[in-house]
Amino acid sequence: MWQMGGVGPMFGQVGFFHRYAGKAFEDKRPRDRYVAESRRLLAVLDARLAGRAWLLGDDYSIADVAVFPWVNCLLHYYEAGPLVGFGDFGQVQRVLDAFLARPAVARGMKVAASA
Repeated sequence: MWQMGGVGPMFGQVGFFHRYAGKAFEDKRPRDRYVAESRRLLAVLDARLAGRAWLLGDDYSIADVAVFPWVNCLLHYYEAGPLVGFGDFGQVQRVLDAFLARPAVARGMKVAASA
């Protein structure tokens, strides 16, 4: 539920305003609101991952499958890493790297890139 109610909608809004609409609006308050909430969510995620291999502990789960594509999208599709200060979230980066290194994820990313 945390992903569906927070990560997905907020990262998507940041992406919309940053990649598509942000430059067209003088008033940056809507974008900045979503940036602030995305930073808060990244901080929650970073704290949760401290001392854990994955979101729920030692085992890779559907929770990781639901969250980390959004993190990857925020960074690589929306190119919003600098905007949200992603460098502040080392645990999230560590687990994102592990997620992307999984063979099935790598295969899936190739399928998505060719679509």
